[in-house]
Amino acid sequence: MDLIQKLKDQVKPLGKKIVLPEYKDERVLKATEIILKEGFVTPVLVGIPAEIAEAAKAVGVSIEGAEIIDPANYDRYQEMVDTFVELRAKKGMTPEKADATMKGDCLFFGAMLVRLGTVDGMVAGSACPTANVLRAALQVVGTKPGLKTVSSSMFMFTSKKEYGDDGMLVFSDCGVLPNPTSEQLADIAESTVEKARKVVGMADPRVSMLSFSTKGSASTPEVDKVVEAVNILKERNVDFKFDGELQLDASIVPSVAEKK
Repeated sequence: MDLIQKLKDQVKPLGKKIVLPEYKDERVLKATEIILKEGFVTPVLVGIPAEIAEAAKAVGVSIEGAEIIDPANYDRYQEMVDTFVELRAKKGMTPEKADATMKGDCLFFGAMLVRLGTVDGMVAGSACPTANVLRAALQVVGTKPGLKTVSSSMFMFTSKKEYGDDGMLVFSDCGVLPNPTSEQLADIAESTVEKARKVVGMADPRVSMLSFSTKGSASTPEVDKVVEAVNILKERNVDFKFDGELQLDASIVPSVAEKK
């Protein structure tokens, strides 16, 4: 069984709701139809019902069974505005600005649905930059308690079962932090291990702190930063194995690692 099907089977009995705020992207509407047919979560769309129905008709898909929330007629709308004002008061947020944001930005509205527990998660970014999605998530949902660094991960599957965990590798950070500090690198390592365990079920994740240097083969500020991140992980006494700085081939090919 592939990982995606496994995840669908795991989540199906939980009755989760996921908001897809960008219905104007036809891929979102097509995805909604697939989700409804497979029934592993309940999709929630944001917008004027008549406009969403017209868009679905134009694409040629059926979204019957999807929940639709119209910001203009949502019974918890004022609560959303008040919550946003409270969250951002120190940043100069006013009721007027909060109202304009909730009505005019589907990403912030979707994120607030997550914040208030109306839905369990949000999938977005098909019709807007990743930075916009992150901004809404950070300002409304916030980070996990104790987590300072927000990062992204990429799951890679290869037919070479000897690499990674039965051919599975997790790479971080692939899109959020182009130039992380040593402290952030250590945070990213811990977050990646958590994702590997919870999302793909890795029992024993092992972290390689990647660089263009392997154990001192180069000496630059960029390499020093990775070395310091490794030292930070040692000080934190984390519950996973790690090593660095390492080049990718030395990380995953035993013969290369032995030679280097």
